[in-house]
Amino acid sequence: MPRGKKKEAEDSEEQKQKPKKPAKKEKLVDPYELLEEYWRDVISGLGLESLGLTDEEYKELIREPFAAAVGEVKTKPKVSTVLNRLNANREALFSVLATKLATMKDVEEMSDSQLEFVVYYIREAVRGLGPKLYEECKKRNRGDLIDLLRVKWSEFGIKSPITCPRCGFQAVMPDYVCYICKYQVPEREVKKQIGMPEVLKDYAQLDPEGFKEIMASGYFYYTWSGVIPPSRARQLTGELMFEITLSKADREALKGLNTSGRGQSPP
Repeated sequence: MPRGKKKEAEDSEEQKQKPKKPAKKEKLVDPYELLEEYWRDVISGLGLESLGLTDEEYKELIREPFAAAVGEVKTKPKVSTVLNRLNANREALFSVLATKLATMKDVEEMSDSQLEFVVYYIREAVRGLGPKLYEECKKRNRGDLIDLLRVKWSEFGIKSPITCPRCGFQAVMPDYVCYICKYQVPEREVKKQIGMPEVLKDYAQLDPEGFKEIMASGYFYYTWSGVIPPSRARQLTGELMFEITLSKADREALKGLNTSGRGQSPP
């Protein structure tokens, strides 16, 4: 091989063997550094000044939503851009902030404006915070907030077909204890609310065989779907099921029904 071409081949081979330099990674904007600069404008833009938090508490409150709004960018966004992104789904944002505030401060230590904010904007977190919020609102004689909390519970909580006669929340659990105020609801109250014994009289007309099973077993289950015979309750999952035992008085009221569902006078 001629010397010139040999030299070119050697140079080419040497270049192939040289390790490639890694591409220079471009630096992204640090949202947490930007938070230090923008937080006051963001708090003002969201109308959160009335919460009366300290500087550090405000920064902690909006830290994660702010970082998500900034995103992974190479160029520093304007504060107006960040605010527009935060306000794009304001209700969802405030729900996140309400839950965050409730984890930052004990309910008992909240100012009135902070407690109001949490109750106004809480959503799914009412399942865990409902009892504490109710108790605190009751201590402060805030019937308006308790009324709103009931609405929140009905929409986002573990809604029960049985309403607590003490606090008015649809929060009575299958053990007959109210999840919100811990009141032990008497069985007679549960039966009154589901409409005993008429509910079984109606059921006898719809499902004679199911009614016959209930009378034989001496109990049934009640859910949002209505009356459930014991054998069918095993097939249900994820529902609040209340076990209702037939008393002597219940049986007396039902004994005039036959399994065809039509009223029949006893011999």
